[in-house]
Amino acid sequence: MNKPIVIATVVILSGITACSDSNPTPQLVPETAVNLEGAIGLSTRVVIDSGYETDLDICFVRQDETGNTYGAWSLYKAVRSGGAGNRPIRFEIPQLYPADGSHIRLHGYYPVENEVDPVTGKVIFTLDGMTDIMATGCLSATAYAPVRTCLFRHLLTQVGLVCYSDRAVLWGEIVKIEAVGVHTRQELDCTDESPRLTDVSSAEVIKNVIVQGINGLSLPQVDEGEGLLDAQGYILLPASQPVGTDGNPLRLEITTTKDGKGNEIETITSVSITVEDGFQIGKRHVVSLFFTTGTRIQTSFVGVEPWTDHDADELPI
Repeated sequence: MNKPIVIATVVILSGITACSDSNPTPQLVPETAVNLEGAIGLSTRVVIDSGYETDLDICFVRQDETGNTYGAWSLYKAVRSGGAGNRPIRFEIPQLYPADGSHIRLHGYYPVENEVDPVTGKVIFTLDGMTDIMATGCLSATAYAPVRTCLFRHLLTQVGLVCYSDRAVLWGEIVKIEAVGVHTRQELDCTDESPRLTDVSSAEVIKNVIVQGINGLSLPQVDEGEGLLDAQGYILLPASQPVGTDGNPLRLEITTTKDGKGNEIETITSVSITVEDGFQIGKRHVVSLFFTTGTRIQTSFVGVEPWTDHDADELPI
């Protein structure tokens, strides 16, 4: 009995590189211009719209294929149109695909003040506790397999602080809260498909960083049985090395106008904070600071919440 013979033909697309995008679709008619849309990512337990309602200044670094290698990295400024989800990205200088079908690499990031090393493709960021750092990862495309969309991922961890007391009169106001020993110099490698920061901090740039939105706060009086307040302060921190773990807790120095006994003496109290598995990149962790009797400040982990942009006015996204 004759059986039909099925011949399967496999077409292998050339030009696979170390960079990637969201599955570029090969097409027969080449595109001329790079037309991108970008979204702001949220790596949390809850998926919600990011709420970036205003235009965001961003930049992309680009590397072109030349022969069997790639040339130098160049920086191009752009703007992501405001709004949730995928929004159009407008380049100051329009970007074109090579007419010969060769590859380009693109890597978007925020903030834009930081220049890329044209040889290594690395970017150095200096953390200030309030400015977000985001990147897309390396995108590879050609005129026949163009990249359409990209996702800006948060590369820091966010910590929100809830401060309250059952003896508020003994503590007065919070002068400031500082995170101790923050590694403020971080590096992004634009060749990486999955964006991440690497710690490159030398001793002189490991320093205290101030918590935002909490200076001068009069400690709220919360009596037993009352609900927990919303977070009053926040800070953005690197998590390229584990932080908030038993081996490396988040250390805070809290300065108050009183000493916890009612005396008008500016006082610094140190606390250490740990959470299960440490503080995670792209997530917002809420921690409570309970100012009670005997000059004690008790800490407890409240939970993980969606990333907060603080209305994009207080927090420079």
